Amino acid sequence: MPEMKLASLEASRAKLPSWFDPAIGASILQYGQRLAARELLVNTLGNIAVRAHCPYWKREVIYTKHLGLSLEESSLEHLAVLDMKSDELLHGRCRPSLGHQMHREIMRCRHDIHATVHLHPDDVIAFFSVMQWRQMKYVSNDTALVMGMPPCILGEGVNVELDVSAISRCAGDTNCIVMPGHGITSFGRDLSQAYHRAVAFVAEIRRLITCQQLSAATGKPVVFASEEDVRHMYELGEQVIYGSTRA
Repeated sequence: MPEMKLASLEASRAKLPSWFDPAIGASILQYGQRLAARELLVNTLGNIAVRAHCPYWKREVIYTKHLGLSLEESSLEHLAVLDMKSDELLHGRCRPSLGHQMHREIMRCRHDIHATVHLHPDDVIAFFSVMQWRQMKYVSNDTALVMGMPPCILGEGVNVELDVSAISRCAGDTNCIVMPGHGITSFGRDLSQAYHRAVAFVAEIRRLITCQQLSAATGKPVVFASEEDVRHMYELGEQVIYGSTRA
């Protein structure tokens, strides 16, 4: 079985153009499998996008999966590469879904961002459909460290996959956009960081749901982290999590 998988991978690589970076492609597939293992992928709609400079084209490009299948089903042959500036399809069987414009616009607004992760987690959609929060609160003392900035929780019905105009108004002040009833898009300077923020946010929502259930069962209130502590965690996140002072 491992020999068959290796042969399939080598066959896929043989069909790629010489300028295609297989390491970027492999990272998208690897993190797609990690998201699938956490049961965070729902049908074909989640996606990952990675920005890189391509020496061959002498410009920035975006690697992502094309439409029509899930990240967990994808292989190298299902990845597309598009020009960052013009959105021209440079490689791939077909274009990504319409939601690609959201990933591209986030990267256009944030030059420090090189990867985005878009998911439709059941817990997140359920939580915001009931709680209708517009400002995030935390029960843990670590999630804000990972997030780096407050999540931007959009109004009900706002879908920045279909209309990217709202992104320029919030992208500079957040590392995670929440669309109630739809899902989340996290971003980072690399795919690892974007992934960390996505799974950390989902984990916090799951904690909040559990806290609400326990509170209802016991009559005891949920104890949230103070606003001051949360601000402090946002400020110290890079240093504590990554041992770095980079923003």
